Amino acid sequence: MKTSVHPGLTGVEAAARLARLGPNRLFTPAPVRFWAIAAEEIREPMILLLLGVGVLYSVWGGLGDATTIFVVILLLVTAEVVNEFRAKRAIGALERLSSPKARVRRSGQVITTDTEMVVPGDLLILSPGVRVAADATLTDTINFSVDESTLTGESLPAEKSVGDVVYAGTVVVAGEGEGEVTATGGATRLGQLAAQLGSVKPPKTPLQLAMKSLAKKLVWVAVSFSIVIPLIGIARGGDVKQMILTGLSLAFATIPEELPIIITMVLGLGAYRLSRQNFLVKRLRAAETLGDATVILTDKTGTLTESRMQVASVWPPEQEHTVLEAAVGTVSPEVPDPLEQAVSERAHTLGVATPDGKIVQLRHPGAGRRSKAVLWRHQDGSLRLHLTGAPEEIFDHCREVPATLRAQLAEETAQGRRVVAAATRTINAQSAEIPLEELEHDLDIAGLVALADPPRPGVHATLAQVAGAGIRTLMVTGDHPATAAAIAREVGIPADRVLTGEELDQLDDAKLAQVVQDVSVFARATPQHKYRLVQALQKNGEVVAVTGDGVNDALALKAADVGIAMGIRGTDVAKEAAQAVLADDNYATLAHGVFEGRHFFDNLRKGVNYYLAVKVGLIAIFLLPVLVGLPLPFSPIQIIVLELFMDLAASAGFVAEPAEADIARRQPRRARGALIDGAALRTILFKGGLLFAAVMAAYAWANWRGLAPAQVQACAFAAWMIGHVALAFISRSDRDWILHHGLFTNRIMNLWAITAVVFLLLAIYLPPLRDALHFASVPPTDLIVSMALALLVTAPAELRKGFNS
Repeated sequence: MKTSVHPGLTGVEAAARLARLGPNRLFTPAPVRFWAIAAEEIREPMILLLLGVGVLYSVWGGLGDATTIFVVILLLVTAEVVNEFRAKRAIGALERLSSPKARVRRSGQVITTDTEMVVPGDLLILSPGVRVAADATLTDTINFSVDESTLTGESLPAEKSVGDVVYAGTVVVAGEGEGEVTATGGATRLGQLAAQLGSVKPPKTPLQLAMKSLAKKLVWVAVSFSIVIPLIGIARGGDVKQMILTGLSLAFATIPEELPIIITMVLGLGAYRLSRQNFLVKRLRAAETLGDATVILTDKTGTLTESRMQVASVWPPEQEHTVLEAAVGTVSPEVPDPLEQAVSERAHTLGVATPDGKIVQLRHPGAGRRSKAVLWRHQDGSLRLHLTGAPEEIFDHCREVPATLRAQLAEETAQGRRVVAAATRTINAQSAEIPLEELEHDLDIAGLVALADPPRPGVHATLAQVAGAGIRTLMVTGDHPATAAAIAREVGIPADRVLTGEELDQLDDAKLAQVVQDVSVFARATPQHKYRLVQALQKNGEVVAVTGDGVNDALALKAADVGIAMGIRGTDVAKEAAQAVLADDNYATLAHGVFEGRHFFDNLRKGVNYYLAVKVGLIAIFLLPVLVGLPLPFSPIQIIVLELFMDLAASAGFVAEPAEADIARRQPRRARGALIDGAALRTILFKGGLLFAAVMAAYAWANWRGLAPAQVQACAFAAWMIGHVALAFISRSDRDWILHHGLFTNRIMNLWAITAVVFLLLAIYLPPLRDALHFASVPPTDLIVSMALALLVTAPAELRKGFNS
């Protein structure tokens, strides 16, 4: 393959075509519009139920109450729409951040751009693992084949040559090529097929499905109490209209319709924030599972190291020019990897040029091979084969290898350097069509190139922090065992024992499952070995996060609990198979993502537990008075107002909760996906019981004081508002005391709490609002006592932390 002389489009030409023809995408995602979400929210059953309550109030003569209810409806819908709008906009942004990339030549330079920006006339640069961005006619190829199974269903790769067409969505599996784009977006063959499908909603995550299922079950509980409580009240002589309205209001306030929204809010907004820090979450499932990881299988190059390859030495030193001349013969001119780039830079410094002529055959590493072979036809018609790669493999194909070269290999790898060997062979001119595998023998060894790739700054500390959090790190690399061991020791991974791919092949699955409990470094490993390691770890009950960059890594990435593709070195196939993309290929970013995953789950658990606790408390508050024949603590209109504040705390307040101080020190959570377990259920019932007791204490105080019914309700309402605010702050941490955790570190919850307290005071002492909510002015002493009782009775929830720590 020659370097193209065609410079491609200019940036101006590409921009003009993009404006005229539109972006290169199959589906145009529906825009996230505030008013569309509002229209959808108004059609929700719970809002329709509340509207029905308002209509009944109007029919039964309470026009003022009806007006108040419609105001509350407006506030509730606004709050719900704002929350859902934020979540959907964040999830939409995740798709844009993780959109695929394409390499194109423009103005003579190869650049990387979003696939959506590719236009007809662009020159696509194609290499193994690249997903073809658009339909294109090949202008240059070498040993080029494409997997077209997405279009044809044919499992075998299709060989392509100059003049053939490659289609959008297919994957390059071998060789290198260049193609001129002929169609984009809906005009491509894939686009025409996709047009029949329409838009497809992303699937729900397991946690979202579990919460939806739980919400459906809890609906029946809430509805049952909302029917039973009014029936008991009517049976005991209560006003029928009042009881019916109370039942409808209770149904609205106790049915847990917010559960799925809380999960979407926490995962969606949390994943978006994480994506802004170089951890691009493509699917919410990754955000859901990330914090459960107990083992991380990571690459070495670029992840633990800087991927800043530099040639450290060439051996034999007196033949450096010859060695580099052999090595640059396998460097890809358009898309060199970091290793090839380092070799090219060293060769350029010494004036060593790329072979003149044309590539007639090429073989990339893969399928168990750790070397790259290129057959050149020079200007004089002669053929020369260049082979570079793992020294042991290259040595096996050479006629003779000096002992000094093998000794030098051991010395270089012991220093943690990556070493490649280079060899060449002159080929008979009549052998150009013979497969490379048949030509790769009797080569002449040129020498060794040792490359230094130092560990990333801070990676040692990050690995120690991850280990302290109970998460093992396993390094899986294709490098020499001595190189892998040296780097592992330098960054703090145990390397007393290093297993090679050949040794792994000797182990059956049962034995491998035992070995992975003790061995943390695997060298000369292939993607197939990585896949077996994932399976072995999962067999041991581990939750596995895996990094990968190659075509064959797709298997391990899909098998992993969380598959994470490399953003810089990763192929399109790897990125598609993965659930997340590490934009900077940095282990520190990966570790941060795991801790953020714990943060997501913490906030979910806190928000859901609090939400259900206040629902339990509200049901209990109404059940007891009707059973013993006491007046109800709240009127229907007051119940509806309570719902507004309950939902805001759970769906917005806990979303913004900062991470707990011990998030990077505690051991992984072993219960996969168990958001509400036995301990959580006990906590929900305990806190709900405290809130019930707080309201009942204020209710009893007001009755003991002989206050009027409207004043009793005002005291009970004050106890509820203060009690459920106090519980929200207490629930911000299950282990740390509220003062230690940070009383004012959650701005959204602070704002909600202030709003709740101000509203309480206005509702009791501002005549228009007080009359609308059927309260009566309460002596300040009684209000203070009611609020103090709420704080006192809910305090055991805080004291309970002493038994949890």
